[in-house]
Amino acid sequence: MHRHVRHGMAERQGSGRLGLGMQVWPSIKGRCMPLLPVHSLFVPQFLSQTLSACLLCATITTIHCVLQAYHSIYTRDTMAPAAATEHVPNGAPAQEPVKTKCCHCKCTSTETNGVNGHDETKPEVGRATTTNGDAKPQDTPEDKKDEPTQTDKKTDTDTRDSATKDGDADTAATDDKDKAPEDQTMKCEFKHLDRRYDEKDEHYFTERKTEIDKPAQKDWWRLYAYCLVKHYNHHGEHDSTRLYVNPQPLRQLLRDVIGDYPSDPIDVDDVQIEAPFHSLFHYRKQLETEGSRRFADEAEAFEQFNLLMDWIKNHFEPEIAAYERCISGETRAISYEHAWTLLPPDTIVHCKILDQDRAFRVRRYYNEFDDHANLVGMTLSCRYIDFDGEDVGTLRSHLTFRKYTGVVQLSELDIVPLHLHEDANGIRETLLARGRKWEKHLGQHYVQYNGLAVIKKEMQGYARFGVNGRVMIDCATFHRLAADHSFTVKKLPSSKPKVPSLSSIKFTSETKEYEPLTDEQAMMTNATVRGYSFTNKRFLEFFVDKLEPIEWNTSCFDGLVLDPTIKRTVQALVSNHTRERPGFDDIVKGKGQGLVCVLHGPPGVGKTLTAECVAEYVQRPLYMVSSGDLGCVSSELDAQLTNIMDMTATWRAVLLIDEADVFLEQRALHDLHRNAMVSVFLRVLEYYTGILFLTTNRVTTFDEAFKSRIHIPIRYTDLTFESKLQIWKNFCGMVPGGVDIDERGLERLAEHDLNGRQIKNAVKAAESLASFEGVKLDLARLLQVTKIQSVFEKDLSSVTGVDYTAPGGRVRDADRRNMFL
Repeated sequence: MHRHVRHGMAERQGSGRLGLGMQVWPSIKGRCMPLLPVHSLFVPQFLSQTLSACLLCATITTIHCVLQAYHSIYTRDTMAPAAATEHVPNGAPAQEPVKTKCCHCKCTSTETNGVNGHDETKPEVGRATTTNGDAKPQDTPEDKKDEPTQTDKKTDTDTRDSATKDGDADTAATDDKDKAPEDQTMKCEFKHLDRRYDEKDEHYFTERKTEIDKPAQKDWWRLYAYCLVKHYNHHGEHDSTRLYVNPQPLRQLLRDVIGDYPSDPIDVDDVQIEAPFHSLFHYRKQLETEGSRRFADEAEAFEQFNLLMDWIKNHFEPEIAAYERCISGETRAISYEHAWTLLPPDTIVHCKILDQDRAFRVRRYYNEFDDHANLVGMTLSCRYIDFDGEDVGTLRSHLTFRKYTGVVQLSELDIVPLHLHEDANGIRETLLARGRKWEKHLGQHYVQYNGLAVIKKEMQGYARFGVNGRVMIDCATFHRLAADHSFTVKKLPSSKPKVPSLSSIKFTSETKEYEPLTDEQAMMTNATVRGYSFTNKRFLEFFVDKLEPIEWNTSCFDGLVLDPTIKRTVQALVSNHTRERPGFDDIVKGKGQGLVCVLHGPPGVGKTLTAECVAEYVQRPLYMVSSGDLGCVSSELDAQLTNIMDMTATWRAVLLIDEADVFLEQRALHDLHRNAMVSVFLRVLEYYTGILFLTTNRVTTFDEAFKSRIHIPIRYTDLTFESKLQIWKNFCGMVPGGVDIDERGLERLAEHDLNGRQIKNAVKAAESLASFEGVKLDLARLLQVTKIQSVFEKDLSSVTGVDYTAPGGRVRDADRRNMFL
C-alpha cells in the first residue's frame, strides 16, 4: 500500500483553522472505484473538497479531519441552500456534468459544476476524460460547446461578485424598476412606507429599508389597501405620518361619515389622514355602523373595511378604554392624556367666563407650549353666537384647557362637555333663557342697568366698571365710535323666513329683520351686549341678565314748577321734533334741523330738572355733559362734540350741556383760544339735528352769533313762596313710607330761603336721619336739617365770615350754630 499526498488545500480554503494542511489518498493495486458526486445540500463545500473521488481514499481520512468536517457540517447547513441557488438563476437550464480526473490514481468522476470543491470563480477546465493514465484524447465539439471561454469566465466572475456585494434586496429593487408587478390585484393589508424626495425634488414612495432604491413605478404603493407613510422633507427630516386609504369604496365611506374634519378634511380622490388620526377615533362608531350596512353584500370591500376597523381598535385601545370608563362610570373622571377623547368636533362645552355660564362649540384643538417648549395644555378653537351690529353669526374664541396630572373628576375641570356636566339640564335652561333675552336686545334698546360692566383691554383681560343707571344697547354705534373693539361675525346660514326683531322702544326709524335662533344657537349666544353707559360716559359690554326695562316717569313734567305757558310751549316743540314726518328745512339741506333751548337763571330753580322732565315726557335718552367733559382745547372740543352729537342724533336723545357759559360767552379780540372754542361750538351746533338744552347763569355775556341759533329761551327767577311750597310737597311725597307733616308744617318749611336743589338735599338728609333713629320722618327733623342749611347760606352771604377755629373765636357763636344744640 502506498500513499499519495496532496498539499496546499488549506491555502485554497483560506482558513488554517481547519487543520487540513494535507490530505491522504490511498490506492490499492492501482485501482479505485469511483465515488458518486457529493451534493452541497448534504455535505459542506469544504468537506466535499477533502473527500477523494475514490471510495478507498475517503475511508482513510484522518480522525482529525473527520471531527473538523462534522463540526463544519452544522455551521454550513443554513447557508447551503442559499449557496446552491445563488448562482443558478430561476429557469436556467442545468449545466452538463464536468468530468474530472484524480491527480494520482487516474480515476475519473462526474461532478456538477460548483459542487466539486473547486473555486467557482476559477473552474478547472480542459481536463479530458481518458481510459488510461497515458492517453489524452482530443476534446469533442460537444465538450467545447459546454466549456466556458476566458471572456465568459471574467463576465461570470464580475456578475457574481457584484451580486454578492449588493445583496438580494438590491437585485429585487432593480427588478421592480424594470417592470411593474404582474399581479395588479389590491392587497388587503397595511403597508409601512416612507415618502421622500429625490435629487430632482420629486417625491416618491419606498419601503422602510434604507438599502432599497427609488422605485421606477410611482404608483406601486396603491396596490395596498392602506399605507402608513412617513413623510420626510427635503432635508431628510421626518415631517409627518399619514394613513393613505386606497380602496375607492372606503374613501367614499370616510368622506360621507367624517367629511370636512377640522385641520384634516377628507378628499374622496386622495384620502390622507394625518397622525395622530383623531378623526378615526371620534368617528369610529359611525364608521362601523355605516360601513357594516354599506358593505354587507360586497365581500372585498367588507374585508377591507374590517381591516380598517381592526386597526382602529388596536391603535386606540388605551384611549377607547379610558373614554368608555369615563362616560359610563359612576364617577366620571379622566386623565389629561385622554381628555381629547371627550372633545370631538362640534362638541358643545361649558365653562365659566366672568362668572357667567357660557357654551361654546369646539371646532379643533391643538397643544400649547410655553417659551421653553414645555407642554402647558390644549388650546380649544371654539365658536359662539354674537352680533356685530349688522348680522347675527358665529365668532371665534380660544379657550385654554390647562394640563393636569393624574385622573381628575369632570366636575373639577374648568371646561367640560355640556352633555357630561353634572347639572346639564339646569345649565341648558339657564343658557336658553339668557339666549332668548339676548335675542330680544338686538338693535337699539334703552334700558336700565345695575351691575358690573366690562370692556376688553388692549392686551388681555377685562377692565371692570360699576354701572347704575340707564344704558343704550347699540352694537352698530359701538363698532363705529369704539373701533378698537370692533369685530365681524360669520353670518349664519338662512333656513327660515325672517321675522321682525323685538324692540322695546320706539325711537328707531327702521326695524331690522333677524332670523330666529334655534335652541342650540340661543344657548351659545354671548353673555354680554354692547352699548353706552350715560352715567359712565363709556362704551361697555353689559351682562344680559342685568338688563331691565325702564320705568318711565311721564308725570314728572306735570310736577315741574314752571310757568304753564312756557311748559306748554316746550311740550309742543319737543313733541313735534320727535315725530316721524318731514318738516321745515333750511335752504341748505341738513342745516338747522335741531331744537336748541337755552335755560338761563340762578342755580337751583329747575333748569336741569326741566331737561330731565322733557326726556321722560318724550321717553328719550338724556345725555348730560358739562364743559369739563368737552375739554378746554379747540381740537378736543371739536372731536368730543362731534362724537356726542353723533350719538345723540343716532339715538334721538335729549342733549343737555350744563354750565355752557364758556361756549356761549362773547368772543374777545385778543383771546384766540376761547374764540376758537366758540367758533367750533357754533359750527357743530348749526348742523345738530337733535334736541339740545343749554344751561347758563350769565346770559348777559352771550355772543351775538348764538342769539339767532336759539329756538326757545326760558328764563328762570328765584323761587317764590308758592313755588317753594310746591317743591316741598313734591319731594315729601316721594319719601318711602311718607312724612308725618301737615299743610302748616309745609308752609313753615317754605319760609326758609332755599332753592329747589337745596330742598331736595334737605329732604334726603332728614330721611337718612329718621332712618338712623328708627322713626318716621316728621317736621322736627325736616326743620333741624333746614336750619342747618339756612345758617350755612347766611354764612356764605355774609360780607365777613367767622372763622370759629381761629384764636379769639367765640364759643358762643360756635354753639349757636351747632346742629346738636
